[in-house]
Amino acid sequence: MGFFDKVFKSEKENKGGNESAKNTAFTPVVVTTDDVAQTLHDTALKYKISSQTLDIRLLSLKTLIKMTKKEEEWTQLEEGEWEKFNKPEILLSPEFQVKQEYELEIFRYKEEPWKSDLILHIGSNKEKNRVVCTIKAGSIVRKTENLKSKIKNMILAKMLRSRILVRLWDVNYDTAIDDLIAKALVQDQYIVPEDITFDICVCYASQKPVNDELILHYKNKNEASEEGDRVDYSKRGFIQAVEKGEVVIEYIKPQPGKPGRNCQGAHISVPEPLEKFKPEFRVSEMIEVEEDETKIIYRAKKGGYVVFKENTYDINDSMELSEVSFKKTGSIDAGVETEVKLHINETDYMKDAIGTGVEVEATEVKVEGNVGASAVVTAEEVVIGGQTHQTSKIFAKTAKINVQRGYVKTAEDLQVTRLEGGIAEAKKIKISQAIGGEAKAIEVQVDLLASNAKIYAVSGITVNKMVGENNKLIIDAAEIDAYHNEIVSLEEKIAEIEKELSKLEEQQAQKKSIVQKSEAAVNTLKKRIAEAHKKGIKPQPAFVAKIRQFQKLENDLSEMAVKIAAAKQSLKETRMKLMAYQEMVVNAKIVNRGEWREYTDIEFHLLCPQITLQYTPKPGEKNQQIYLKKIEEGDEVNYEIAVKEAGKE
Repeated sequence: MGFFDKVFKSEKENKGGNESAKNTAFTPVVVTTDDVAQTLHDTALKYKISSQTLDIRLLSLKTLIKMTKKEEEWTQLEEGEWEKFNKPEILLSPEFQVKQEYELEIFRYKEEPWKSDLILHIGSNKEKNRVVCTIKAGSIVRKTENLKSKIKNMILAKMLRSRILVRLWDVNYDTAIDDLIAKALVQDQYIVPEDITFDICVCYASQKPVNDELILHYKNKNEASEEGDRVDYSKRGFIQAVEKGEVVIEYIKPQPGKPGRNCQGAHISVPEPLEKFKPEFRVSEMIEVEEDETKIIYRAKKGGYVVFKENTYDINDSMELSEVSFKKTGSIDAGVETEVKLHINETDYMKDAIGTGVEVEATEVKVEGNVGASAVVTAEEVVIGGQTHQTSKIFAKTAKINVQRGYVKTAEDLQVTRLEGGIAEAKKIKISQAIGGEAKAIEVQVDLLASNAKIYAVSGITVNKMVGENNKLIIDAAEIDAYHNEIVSLEEKIAEIEKELSKLEEQQAQKKSIVQKSEAAVNTLKKRIAEAHKKGIKPQPAFVAKIRQFQKLENDLSEMAVKIAAAKQSLKETRMKLMAYQEMVVNAKIVNRGEWREYTDIEFHLLCPQITLQYTPKPGEKNQQIYLKKIEEGDEVNYEIAVKEAGKE
């Protein structure tokens, strides 16, 4: 129900007066008023009836204005004179006043068939600067004489009851009414399927002022909250990091609002904007200032973390900490792209420089001591001077780690002083000493290899000295993360193409068999059809149908041949892509410049076909290179593991 209809009810509700009111005699009266609602109330009270049982008809109206509040007398406008005053510069002035006086006929509401089921409301927004009419779903618009005029008069009466000034800011809503009437005229009556709403009066909306505001963007971005509004207390924003060009602080200047005027003629005033946060701080040369009429932007000239000291904001790019722990700092999420360099200088081997469960992310992370359990470090460059816990994780572009017991993965080079049961993945790995653990890279070099290590590579593995047993040296491109997904995808595609090709070839063979068996019979039919044509006889339809079936088989075979050729070409191209990875395996070398020890296993994993070639070196033999030797037998190419002295071709 609309705002005003809550007070004045709808026309349908108006007809619901009590029985005693219906039976009370009431003689129509003509009155002059500037408040229709109040006049109706007073009239109903006088006659001891409900105002809902009364109806009105507008006979005439006057529009009166005052240009200033000092004017004592109202000025009546002549017809057509209003447009001179219907301007923002006049209407938005708090001095200007406007009202209307109406000559009305008040009479008893009379129920009529055309409006008995027409549910029509008017309503407004909070400021009442916009008034709309709604014809509710389920309303019945019935055909009757002067229907448009009657509906418009109904709307006008509701506007007057609601103290809306009329014919000043009215909106032309003829199109909406005409559409309804057209449907009612065609069908005698029209049931409205859904609410129809349209503007009937629009004046000037106010615009709220903008109070000043200081937004610390660098702090807001570090507010750590998770799904369900659960706060992650490990992320307390110890460092507020920003990237180059990022907005650090923003000051919204106070901006005045704009007054309005509503459809009842009342001026809508707005308060002055508040100014509480005008910047009194300074900024260093690392922060540039951009200012316009509405705001001041403070933007980072370089990446780093924000520092506020002696009333000055600055950006630094390096920080020294004694430790990073849940208790002292919480996790540090400076971001890899921010140029923040962290130096954590705790060296006590009995303590963790990066504590249990803490996450650290920055451009560079240098840790003098240990990385604790379940800790995660992410950076462009990582240096760990102590040891990593077996449940820790390191992600970097390049890294140097003293003792690796957890998981580390780098996009480029990785140097490990001692690998102790941990996992290391990189593009290129150099390990001084491996005591168990697993290493995966395109190329791996181990200075001293003890026992129980697994080393995977693509182009080569070099061991300078082997002192332990039970090691596995494996050349397998599919085990290297950089190639794994592509290799799996190619292998799946090959299997898919081979399956489809087999299906096509099987269908082709079946159709060829049918063609061969039918060829003689079809040729006979063709001769009979030709003879019939010579004699001027129409050939039998069954003969023609058989010929067409045979021709379709031949067309199917032609199309199938094209599909098979395309599948074979696709298979060839996909295998060639896979063979490019196989070439790396074929050209790979495993070199042991020292002496082979017991239970050393060597494997080369070919991709096309998928074959694993294995070799066990003889303990005691020295300075050997293990490689694949190509064996060609006609068109067939095979490989076998070969051994030669390292350093000699």
